[in-house]
Amino acid sequence: MRIWHQGFVELESVPLYVAALARHARAVASPGTMVDLHGLRPGTYTPQGTAADLARDPALRPLGLAQVVENVVRAEREGYDAAAITIVQDIGLREARARVSIPVAGYGESAMRAAAALGERFAAVAFDAGIAEQIADEIGALGLRERALPVELVDTDYGGVVDAFERPERLAEAFAAAARRAVARGARAIVPGQTIMAEALWQHGLRSVDGVPIVDALGVTIAAAERMVRPG
Repeated sequence: MRIWHQGFVELESVPLYVAALARHARAVASPGTMVDLHGLRPGTYTPQGTAADLARDPALRPLGLAQVVENVVRAEREGYDAAAITIVQDIGLREARARVSIPVAGYGESAMRAAAALGERFAAVAFDAGIAEQIADEIGALGLRERALPVELVDTDYGGVVDAFERPERLAEAFAAAARRAVARGARAIVPGQTIMAEALWQHGLRSVDGVPIVDALGVTIAAAERMVRPG
């Protein structure tokens, strides 16, 4: 099985993230499944901005969305069995599904449904207030508002997340503090609010906070894509 992984970052700008993703994909994919990593075109938001800037700006976000959809169309044309869009807000997910016949999994949909299945309530933990609002909107679109607590914010920024691939301790501590606030309010599963942050935490070995599981962003999305290709 071949899965086209589609992210919302310019992969060339974050080589440590790409290396981590590649290792992680090999660890979670089923035997015989190949996961090929793809992102946005160089220059989509660099050198002036970051992927977070692109995602939060309503004037710029469509630029990224269009590329996500175009790349999923390309995946079908090139014979991939499925696509996995690893964006927690599910940017381009519904539009891509309308354009192609291959299965398309989305991180937000996969993670939030997995989190809801783990306990009575779940919470997303994000590092950007603008993106937190989009996550809340996606929770509502998935019909999970009654199962979700308000999104918690991590005391960091995009640069701090990128730095965490070399120096993860500060991000891990900040994320754990935000997750504990959600746990204190009743969360029984935690969804990392951005895939790049989820990957930094996964590489650091942070799988739970005070016994409450952290959903594996890449793992649940790849698993969902595999199930779509081979139900059961």
